[in-house]
Amino acid sequence: MCLFLCCDEDCKIPKCKDIPIKRYFLPLIGVFALSALPELQNFVYLPLIITFGFLILFWNFPWIVYYTASKPLYYQDLFIDEKKLPNYDVDEGIKYKFKMILESVLITSNALLTGALADYYLYKTTGAEGYIEILGVTGGIIKIFQMINNSISRFMLKILKRCIRKENRDLKRKQVANIERILRLKRHQSTVWREIEMTHPPENRIMTRERADTF
Repeated sequence: MCLFLCCDEDCKIPKCKDIPIKRYFLPLIGVFALSALPELQNFVYLPLIITFGFLILFWNFPWIVYYTASKPLYYQDLFIDEKKLPNYDVDEGIKYKFKMILESVLITSNALLTGALADYYLYKTTGAEGYIEILGVTGGIIKIFQMINNSISRFMLKILKRCIRKENRDLKRKQVANIERILRLKRHQSTVWREIEMTHPPENRIMTRERADTF
């Protein structure tokens, strides 16, 4: 039985080297506790704390920012096999590249947006409101967050879709060019062999082989 994560090879606990680097930043989410201090509840420190905390949170759990950019589930989808739907023939390297671009943009923009909304929440709540008013302000801020996040996601998806199509066309063009170059090389080689056969007829080779057999 191992006492540390990296000691025993037979241990089923994940080793330190198998844990993603971003997981080591998860304890920094505790920075949210600083927002409860009255000294930091101002228009400078509060958005910085909220932005940093949500940046770590979205980085470790990107599905949170993907949620608004994903297709919703409808009743008709219960009878559709998504694996059989036609898709663009996109290279896996291109998919990974643009997935990381979209993820980075959404994580950064959503973290900055939460910081800005924290400032707005601080502006709208002065401490004299009741619970109903606080719930109304909170619901309005969440709605604003959804609207802005949806707009950013749609804008980024349109841009990335054009880039994916362009890069995929360029990749296919390069692949076709490589195939044509290989075919030309094979044709050239076959032409060279044909010229060699013409300069050395097969009768000569047969006669030489027969004469060699007589010896």
